[in-house]
Amino acid sequence: AFVQHVKYYALLTLITLIRYLPYSLVLNFFRSLSVIGWLADPFHRKVARIQMQAALGLTHVRHLVLKVFMNQVEIMVDTIRYAFMSDEEIRSRVVVEGKEHMDEAQASGRGVMMITGHIGNWEILGHMKKVMGTEFCIMADMRKDPKLEEIVNDIRVRCGATILPPTGTFHMLIGELKKGKTIGMVIDMRGDRKEDIYCDIFGMPAPTKSAPAFIALKGKALIMPVYTVKQGGAYHWYFAKAVDTAQFGDGDEAVQKLSDFMQSWVASVVRDHPEHWFWLYTRWLKRSDMRKVIKKKLDFKEYVHNKADEALHDKKKSEG
Repeated sequence: AFVQHVKYYALLTLITLIRYLPYSLVLNFFRSLSVIGWLADPFHRKVARIQMQAALGLTHVRHLVLKVFMNQVEIMVDTIRYAFMSDEEIRSRVVVEGKEHMDEAQASGRGVMMITGHIGNWEILGHMKKVMGTEFCIMADMRKDPKLEEIVNDIRVRCGATILPPTGTFHMLIGELKKGKTIGMVIDMRGDRKEDIYCDIFGMPAPTKSAPAFIALKGKALIMPVYTVKQGGAYHWYFAKAVDTAQFGDGDEAVQKLSDFMQSWVASVVRDHPEHWFWLYTRWLKRSDMRKVIKKKLDFKEYVHNKADEALHDKKKSEG
């Protein structure tokens, strides 16, 4: 309990400093800390380097990896700053590209699933209601520490999006789509359940959560890809033309096809903005497997393919 209280008040102090100190001072300070983190955290530095090299075919990624570390602290700073800004100030710092695609999708009367990845500052998209008048709901994990959850939830609620609890969310999200509402989902998380599937991402099989595609298909939704990157001090939100889930068919095959489409879209954005993706996350392997790759200096691509083959073999065996 004592440790929780210390963390709680330390985080409140940190938020207060980020809110009230000059922006350039705060940003430069945390960027400096990110450089220290880059130096002091060899595991995540290597995770980013190995995944970048394998996915993008690059040899020298040291500078890109440092940018990834720096972008993470900028995401934190901006997420907190924006949560306490006025609606007018937020609108002045956001440039919306492709709004006509969202207007067209919502005018159809169909449910809309906005999909995004851990690209740029995905948290900033939570302010969509303030910027565009778009109401939507999202699923959010709850933290075990109630004090920490209180702070995180306060920041998210300030965005204006409706936050759904993780319990029973699948049915709630499907219900929202069937009512013609808009929901948002981050789709590039590693799958870790038996019902999850493998998608080809940068030529490597990646365990992928099947839930987004399943929910979209059950809700007969339109898929609206959207991402945000910061350019010249403003966040640019890019909305692509909506895709109808009906074209993917039904059943397990449709879940696979739609998931492939979603992950392919993420990869296409990452190719254009490689330093803005969350490469510190072990996308293709569990952390324990990634540690093994690093420790034994194994061939990453080969290990990824072998683990996928093992998983698919075990799945077929269990299905009989």
